[in-house]
Amino acid sequence: MTSRRTFLTGAAATAALAHSPAKLLSQGTAAPPEIALSADFSKPLATMPHDFTGLSYESAQLGHPDFFSSSNHSLIALFRCLSPRGVLRIGGNTAEYTTWSDNDADAEKNNTPHAIGPDAGTAAKTASILTPIAIHNLRDFIDRTGGWKVIYGLNLWHGTPENAAAEAATVFQTLGPQLICFQIGNEPDMDHDQGSKERWTFDHYWERWPMFRDAVKKAVPSARFAGPDIAKELDWITKMADKRPEIEFLSGHYYAEGPPADPKMTLEFLLKRGKDPAVYGEFATVQAATKQLGRPYRMSEGNSCFHGGKPLVSNTFASALWSGDYMLQVAQAGYIGVNLHGGGNGLYTPIAGDTPQGFTARPVFYGMLLAQRFAGSTFVEANLSGQSDAQNVTAFAAQSGSRGFKLAIFNKAAAPVRINMTGLTIAGKARAWWLKAPAIDSFYGVTFGGASIGVDGAFQPRAESQVRVRDGRGSLEIPGYSAAYIEA
Repeated sequence: MTSRRTFLTGAAATAALAHSPAKLLSQGTAAPPEIALSADFSKPLATMPHDFTGLSYESAQLGHPDFFSSSNHSLIALFRCLSPRGVLRIGGNTAEYTTWSDNDADAEKNNTPHAIGPDAGTAAKTASILTPIAIHNLRDFIDRTGGWKVIYGLNLWHGTPENAAAEAATVFQTLGPQLICFQIGNEPDMDHDQGSKERWTFDHYWERWPMFRDAVKKAVPSARFAGPDIAKELDWITKMADKRPEIEFLSGHYYAEGPPADPKMTLEFLLKRGKDPAVYGEFATVQAATKQLGRPYRMSEGNSCFHGGKPLVSNTFASALWSGDYMLQVAQAGYIGVNLHGGGNGLYTPIAGDTPQGFTARPVFYGMLLAQRFAGSTFVEANLSGQSDAQNVTAFAAQSGSRGFKLAIFNKAAAPVRINMTGLTIAGKARAWWLKAPAIDSFYGVTFGGASIGVDGAFQPRAESQVRVRDGRGSLEIPGYSAAYIEA
């Protein structure tokens, strides 16, 4: 670890100039490659909902009722910093091992870490008994975030319809309007019957799902649902739509890479978008299913690398560039939200820590902050030409107000590039905020708008540069391994 700290210290010193947005090319320095970005505001795409940004936590975390509570001021502040109207999803692998009890004293039986990180195949060891006090505290916590709401997972794999109904009744009554819906089961396409290693088929899942739904509806007639919350079997989304259930939205998970032991899972792979949802067929499947069912789609759990993340990848600045780029990519494709999974001190968690020690924002959190700037805006067609693929550059454009615009440009390679923009809607000066860090593999020192986030959630970003726009044109140099958010 000492050698790595030394490397990062040296990297910070040598990269400071290279990562400075105000850097000027010195005499004799070769001009950076030029890439054209054309925005067409006559071709609107999807609008990012105000509650698009979300976090996901393990259900077992509710086994410690003081975690999501009004006394957890540091965590509340970070939720508020991330989004004024976010979505907290309760689920994860431990959702399939938790049990419900109406007796608050049963929470004392839990023998789990106080802060439960992303599960890495040890769900049975992190099972918890959930009780009413945890749900009451969760409501107090959500109330103090200002405008967040909850998606709540119920145990399908190892649970019973009766237990799910009893839990749902308390959750519904307590959370009230702050509850969006229930999800029955977590990654059911990975489940299997006891004594068998053969995973469930969709038909087997569908034999159980309506039983649980009906039991919950009997206890809570106005309960709402979402699903199927799959891990990877995309055809389950289509099959769920075929059944035409009354649900709020279709849902599934997305991890850009994994498993972490695979040597191919690197920073470079992640920065190339990893398992690109557009390439491996997710977008086409989702868009066809949502059209058929008439309901939207939410990515309800995911992050950089499954099985808890990969060291020196998931906890570095690379994850910030990935998260901002990924969230805008799927928002533009019409998804209604993204819930990045986390908790405890897991490698990919957006917020790390526990109640005794406090909480801090990890690099991935900063990428989410950039993407959140597009909430409520309508994306428009934006095309890159030149060497964008070779240079690993992506860009997004959106309408802001009646004539304003928003742009995000990600340079996920080491060399700087110059972006020549056309089609912009306002003449004058646009403002630019920068997402940057001392190095691509930095754990610390990440900033957005020149600011870092304090443990109390204090965050005061500011525009650091200006882009002069004339006749719809503007130009900006993007340093290596950085991103720019531009607004006018």
